Amino acid sequence: MNEFDGILYETVFSTKETVERFKSGYTNEELEEILKAQEAEIYRLKLKYKNLGLSDSELMKCELMDYMRKIISFINTEYSNLIPEDRLDKLNKMLNINSVVVINDENDNHDFSADSKNFKVIVNLAKIGKSLNNPNPDIYTQMAIANGTLPHEIFHMIIQMLKPEELADERMIINTVEGNVITSRGMVGFMLNEGFVEKFSSELCQKYGLYYQIAPQYLPYVDVCNYIMRNYPQINENTIFSLDESDIMGILNSEERQKYYQAEMISFAVRHKNRKAKDIVGASIEQIKIDYSNIPKARLEEIKNYYLMKNKKLQETSLLKTENKHL
Repeated sequence: MNEFDGILYETVFSTKETVERFKSGYTNEELEEILKAQEAEIYRLKLKYKNLGLSDSELMKCELMDYMRKIISFINTEYSNLIPEDRLDKLNKMLNINSVVVINDENDNHDFSADSKNFKVIVNLAKIGKSLNNPNPDIYTQMAIANGTLPHEIFHMIIQMLKPEELADERMIINTVEGNVITSRGMVGFMLNEGFVEKFSSELCQKYGLYYQIAPQYLPYVDVCNYIMRNYPQINENTIFSLDESDIMGILNSEERQKYYQAEMISFAVRHKNRKAKDIVGASIEQIKIDYSNIPKARLEEIKNYYLMKNKKLQETSLLKTENKHL
């Protein structure tokens, strides 16, 4: 098994299995430090919002907007000249609009998510922070967990490996041992998406002393991204904000590209469809023809503008030249 095979092997475990494998790699003292950091954040929030008389929803929105200002400020300091202007402009406008949406919906399976199309984050009070060990966390615990996740979600706005849903021209076709077929359009590249987002968000937080919590379920994907950056130097912090999965797959050699796709489709079936890796007997990528007549003109223009700025950024680096295949 070569290095890339070994890295990809770690991607095919379930979220629960991956978290357990993560824990086994740390000492009890190191895990205790992670817990202490969260406890310190909870204590800070209790002092900050003591006796303000706000509702849970108001507290959550107020704190996330406050923390978002800090994160975006450091993103501008570190990367403003590297992010395509259209995307950077929308990121900065998040500070002036209702970009934090707080819901309380038991039927929504998400606890915290990023809407990278509309540049909003969505936190679900019915789910965030709840576990078997703590089925009814207080709002300060929920806020601390949201703060720990917020850097990752903010980076989803500026690192978007998945193509815009209107231009998603690849479909996963996954065959199971029972003869069933799992399909998914628009998720090709999701390991790169989560891996690069986790990598760059955690590195920014470490550099500037910002609070965050590791997302252990994404660490195998981070390892994939680290391997790609080590072996393909044209993929780096100068270019990463202007790339999508097709750009990166076009740079990988054919053998590594095929291995990546196979591992990703197994990971998708395991993580998103509750299957076991051993249940997958075949997988392939199907190309889809895009019907541009179904895309609203305003949205098509928005996508065109982004790709113009993306290509401009890539040409400025002189490290990687790419052009959009669709527009």
